[in-house]
Amino acid sequence: MKTRQIWVWSALFGAIVAVLLYISIFSKQSDSAAANLNGAKTSENGSGRQDGEGNAAKVDEERQTKREISNKMLEVAEGKRAISLKAELAPGVSGYVEPGAKVDIIAYDMTKDEKTNKQYIGSELVLQNVKVLASGKSVDKGAEALRYETITVEVTPEEGVLLSLAAKEKNGFYFMLRNGKDDGFKQNTHIQREIVKEGGSS
Repeated sequence: MKTRQIWVWSALFGAIVAVLLYISIFSKQSDSAAANLNGAKTSENGSGRQDGEGNAAKVDEERQTKREISNKMLEVAEGKRAISLKAELAPGVSGYVEPGAKVDIIAYDMTKDEKTNKQYIGSELVLQNVKVLASGKSVDKGAEALRYETITVEVTPEEGVLLSLAAKEKNGFYFMLRNGKDDGFKQNTHIQREIVKEGGSS
């Protein structure tokens, strides 16, 4: 009788221990799975934030590297070209040339007659009634745009070639501001004079 009771209690105790052991193991596995899931979500969220921050930084960088244009140029007409010429303050009509104005372009140069040793200065009206697209650089602001060193004009491809050659062969350009209603043209506009040095000798 006692032996049977011992076996019964032993079996009952073993069953209880097995149940407790099973619960303990199952609980640990559940906690581990939950931790892994939370870790994966955290990693995913962190990666998402990093991607978002990276995209935002890229957009900011693109905005910074994109050229800012404060002094805008007028649109070039179809079939025409834009060319920029160097202009100092006085030759550039002292800051009065602005986009949309019409100008005449004068090229001047100095030459020397090797036989007579005389020096000459000449000027030629290269182009007339030319539309100004911009004065100054694209980044010029406010008062800076009035102290321009370049004038961008609208020309045909052939006129652009002519101006590029004149820029290399001549000593510089002058710009004459025209009345907006004046569309006339002048002929035979080349003048050359001898340079007379002080004392009357050339």
